[in-house]
Amino acid sequence: MPPATLNRRDWIRTVFGRQPDPLPTANASEPVGGFVAVIAGRNCLAYQNSFCSTCAERCPVPGAIVIDRGMPRIEAATCTGCRVCADVCPAPVNAILVTPRRHPAISP
Repeated sequence: MPPATLNRRDWIRTVFGRQPDPLPTANASEPVGGFVAVIAGRNCLAYQNSFCSTCAERCPVPGAIVIDRGMPRIEAATCTGCRVCADVCPAPVNAILVTPRRHPAISP
């Protein structure tokens, strides 16, 4: 009897036990509370002395990305994690990462 073959996806499911969490959707009308955008300064064109404000211009949430002295800054309390800024970033290496929110530690 020939040995059973697994494709790559089934092998990963058996080794890790589950699929990775899905990325947030790009629908800004419903906030994605578990994610927030973060700017990787070394990849951002504005941080490299080049003018770029594409992320702030395309962000659907007013006040989530603020241009301060020519450089974008993400307001974490306002950001919904919708991924629009990451999708429109024109940098050669994407400068905006969408990461899970860090919840503050609860102290007694």
